[in-house]
Amino acid sequence: MLKELWKKLGSEFSSTDESGPGDTRLLPHMTHTGEFHLERLTSLVESRYNRSFKGQGDESVRELIHFASRIQDQDIQRELLLFYLNCSPFIQEYLRSEEVLDGNHFLSQNSSR
Repeated sequence: MLKELWKKLGSEFSSTDESGPGDTRLLPHMTHTGEFHLERLTSLVESRYNRSFKGQGDESVRELIHFASRIQDQDIQRELLLFYLNCSPFIQEYLRSEEVLDGNHFLSQNSSR
């Protein structure tokens, strides 16, 4: 389901250039394995918390990640970590530098290792 949405949104993003200079587009940088873990994360959040994120493309991904980062659920945190570890370096850097993750989440803390 999400793969079809991402393919559709990816083609829409490539045909329109409505993003501002500060906008960060995540979907073009999504890896296959990152998509897989994002799908699993979406399924877990939807099944356990009856939350769905039907927004537009990147914004729905940001909302999902922000929501998941605030949940104290071991399975959701595991999938969020697996998503983070398996996404492109561009997305990893974005997640560490912006306010997408909850401020107290361990992925958002600056580590100099």
